[in-house]
Amino acid sequence: MPIATPAAPHPHLPIPLGDLSVWQKSTRDHPLLNRGKDEPLPSEADVVIVGSGMCGAVVANTLLNAENRPGRVVVLEAREICSGASGRNAGHCRPDAARGFDQFAALHGAEQAIKILSSESVVLDRVDAFVNEHSVECEWTPRDTYDVCLSEEFEKYESTSLANMRAAGGQPDIEVVGSEEAKKGARSDMAIAAFKWKAATLNPAKLTLGIHTINTSLGGYELFAYAPVHSVAQDADGVSWSVVTPRGSVKAGKVVFCTNAYSQAIVPVLEGLIIPTKAQAVKLSAAPAGLDACPRFDPSYSLRFLPKHFYSVATRPDNSIVLGTSRGWAGMPPAVLASTYNTVDDSCANPLVTQNGVETFAELYPKGGWSAEGIDEGRAKGYEYAWTGIIGMTPDAVPFIGDVPGKAGQYVAAGYNGHGMARIFLCAPTLAKYMLDGTWDTAMPEAFRVTPERIAGLRKTVDHLNLGSGPAGFSKLVA
Repeated sequence: MPIATPAAPHPHLPIPLGDLSVWQKSTRDHPLLNRGKDEPLPSEADVVIVGSGMCGAVVANTLLNAENRPGRVVVLEAREICSGASGRNAGHCRPDAARGFDQFAALHGAEQAIKILSSESVVLDRVDAFVNEHSVECEWTPRDTYDVCLSEEFEKYESTSLANMRAAGGQPDIEVVGSEEAKKGARSDMAIAAFKWKAATLNPAKLTLGIHTINTSLGGYELFAYAPVHSVAQDADGVSWSVVTPRGSVKAGKVVFCTNAYSQAIVPVLEGLIIPTKAQAVKLSAAPAGLDACPRFDPSYSLRFLPKHFYSVATRPDNSIVLGTSRGWAGMPPAVLASTYNTVDDSCANPLVTQNGVETFAELYPKGGWSAEGIDEGRAKGYEYAWTGIIGMTPDAVPFIGDVPGKAGQYVAAGYNGHGMARIFLCAPTLAKYMLDGTWDTAMPEAFRVTPERIAGLRKTVDHLNLGSGPAGFSKLVA
């Protein structure tokens, strides 16, 4: 008899780890990075969580702390622990306050738009409480943050969103900063206005690994690095699920996909509804001209020319800077845009994106002495290295939280649209509690919930935007 050839792994499964982020470089000696890599997988578990990023860690923590907790929770990770976006982002826990109100209102209505934005302040408070309660060393730094307006068009955009949110009954705690004060607050003469509120920065890899460390102390918790899940199939008992990896299968009554941008690889109903998208960040040294010439940036910044043309700034305790680069700008080569679309390749940074980010930052802060000149030859002043991470974009700009339709016992928390750090500490505990008792945290927006109706509606949206046609359609979603 001919031997059946197994199906090839989905192209959107994680690829081998490439260039490391600043956060991953800071955690190379962590004892959990390769936990379970060489150990046999268990044959059974009560709950299998796919994905070891912050979402998976917080889901597990909530389950393990419940009175009716599962006895055995197994986490399967395709690469080393915390190797995805939770270990590769730009280091912000930053509510968006009011900026996205008009977009969310158009998609979900004004009431949900207010709830979506206000829920991010809830997340900020919850992360702060968790870090302090458990004394997690993760560079957690509560600080002011500024949306810095670098064009009149963007200033009008954000002013309008704020006014509309307040008119609809929202009460965001935002200070509107005029031109001269904006220049002082942003430390740049290019600022024409700004909006200021409360946020924080952190080392996300250290926080995620810290949560996993806490989880291991609670018992009944097992991590398995380098155990990529290729599929999930109904078990022979007709009730449980068989979670299939190249190292074997694990039978579980409940399976949770905390797989964000990689979700469509193993959750077929989300095929085409979470677009894996490459984002990029840069590590800069403290000002080459010295801290007297350019003192430490105490606030964090979002430096915005347009809603989707922006750069983020987070200063670390050692005065080095993590610069989040823009995913679009005027004159961006089409090939560069194409390279960010529908890809899970986070192995290396795009040199043109790096060049644009460092050049823009140096122009905004000329007193610091940073320069992009000679990046390729290692001569650029203050530039150290760059890396990428994969974020999951959805057509309606919010994540999928809840049951996988038609798959009783399967759950998903994914599609954070590059805003996981401001959403996970609400979405992940909410999903875990729902798994245990069927109730929803009322702080989580109803728009986040997965329903067959939402899936069907988004299918029509995807067809309308031609997202499957490649970068031309995708630009409608991200631009």
